[in-house]
Amino acid sequence: MIPKISVIVLTKNSQKYIQLCIGSILKQTYSDFEIIVVDAQSKDETISILEGYKTKTNIPFRIEAVPSDTSIGKARQIGLEISKGEILAFIDSDVELPHENWLKNMSKPLQDETVAGVQTLAKCKDTDPAILKRIHSSFEYKNSVIDIDHYEIVGTSHLLIRKELIERVGGIRDICSSEDLEVTKKIMQSGYKFIYLPTEKCYHYHVDGYWHYIKKEIRNKKLAIRRIFLEREKN
Repeated sequence: MIPKISVIVLTKNSQKYIQLCIGSILKQTYSDFEIIVVDAQSKDETISILEGYKTKTNIPFRIEAVPSDTSIGKARQIGLEISKGEILAFIDSDVELPHENWLKNMSKPLQDETVAGVQTLAKCKDTDPAILKRIHSSFEYKNSVIDIDHYEIVGTSHLLIRKELIERVGGIRDICSSEDLEVTKKIMQSGYKFIYLPTEKCYHYHVDGYWHYIKKEIRNKKLAIRRIFLEREKN
């Protein structure tokens, strides 16, 4: 029997790309999956778009509202807690899956019980802006197997991962950045490995130009500084 997959998407004012994201998920041929969207009080048309998809599909589709200031870590944890699948597929709201067999192909390596998750990276379309192409070409995994001895960061932009292993390492922390890298590293330290599938790269629309890139970098640096101060206060 194939494991159930819970596809978890976080949204907040995501109307620009959410149709590409949800549309590509609903086309998947995998036979048993649900969609969980955790929305942080979107003020644009995100919810209206999601409700439109929800009413037109027989695939289990849940929209979970959370406060607007909910951290990314907390939102992911909420998605985990309400999920019914053995496998979680974390997919960013500005990601478009490349074809209808993506979930099926990405889940195959999980037949090996030593595999904690399956990761892929992003690819570009010819029409994507130059800065986006540069971002996607700046990083590539060195190995197809990533473990603590061949460590590289594993994020959750387009990742399948065993739910039970996240719970075993204490869940996802209520922090605004690097919450995913922390969890995947802990799982590797527990003796599990991740598989990288370059054949399954997704379209990820991080930014739509240089100014958007600059603003996003400033925001990321602010989040990182905030996290450092919060960690110091706790200690």
